[in-house]
Amino acid sequence: MLGRKNMSPRIEKLLYKTLGLWSEWENTGQDTPVKQPEVIEQLTDGLTNQSFMVSSGDFKAVLRVNSLDSFSYAVDRDRETLLLKTLQTTGCVPRLLYADADTQVTEFIEGRYLTSSDITKPSIQAQLEDCFARIHSLTLGGRPRRNYLRYSRFYSDQLAHFPDLKALESVARTIDAAGWDPVISHHDLLLENILYNDDGIYFLDWEYADLGHPLMDHLRVFGVNYCAARTDRRTLDALVDLDNGLAKLWYAVKDNNNKLARNRI
Repeated sequence: MLGRKNMSPRIEKLLYKTLGLWSEWENTGQDTPVKQPEVIEQLTDGLTNQSFMVSSGDFKAVLRVNSLDSFSYAVDRDRETLLLKTLQTTGCVPRLLYADADTQVTEFIEGRYLTSSDITKPSIQAQLEDCFARIHSLTLGGRPRRNYLRYSRFYSDQLAHFPDLKALESVARTIDAAGWDPVISHHDLLLENILYNDDGIYFLDWEYADLGHPLMDHLRVFGVNYCAARTDRRTLDALVDLDNGLAKLWYAVKDNNNKLARNRI
């Protein structure tokens, strides 16, 4: 059992509150728990949230406690839950068992994270492309595509200064003005968010997902050269600069949040 001293009071309260709601979690079939799961270990911390492996008999799940700073990172938990529910049929995401404004429970999947050398293998590339095809085939009627200029300004408005803002807004305008059909895009598809085992590939952590540019996730996973044949050079350069700029902007907001937190102590 994980020592309670490792948790803040808020994390502890939400963790055990959600465990207490275990009978309301989505039925998982043969592995459905027959009693309240227990905390086995705290998983490697992400940059914002805290996650725990919980189990009851053969049943295992990941219980995530959401960051208090979720709103400042433009994370909409209702949007995340909607998208993850929509993606359940693809087989490329963990099963969603429970979600509310503060926590999320998904199935625990055994496997390993992909590496940069994995990405060069044709067999892995084919599996990744298959997942992208399944995900991109789904639609969300009535939901607008992401406006990248508005999205970047949501972050920059929290900062006193961001040196690369003009350049970032310029490429965001270029992408927003281009003619492209939106698809469900992860928008944070780092290798540590891609799990692999003998059954397939799974994309984790969908909190930044939205309807976005169809090459944004390809660019993150495969790189520029792989994507060069899929669009014109101007658009590709703008996507690269947009992705890099948004990442820098996100970290600037994170640093600002940390400073604000220290000032409150």
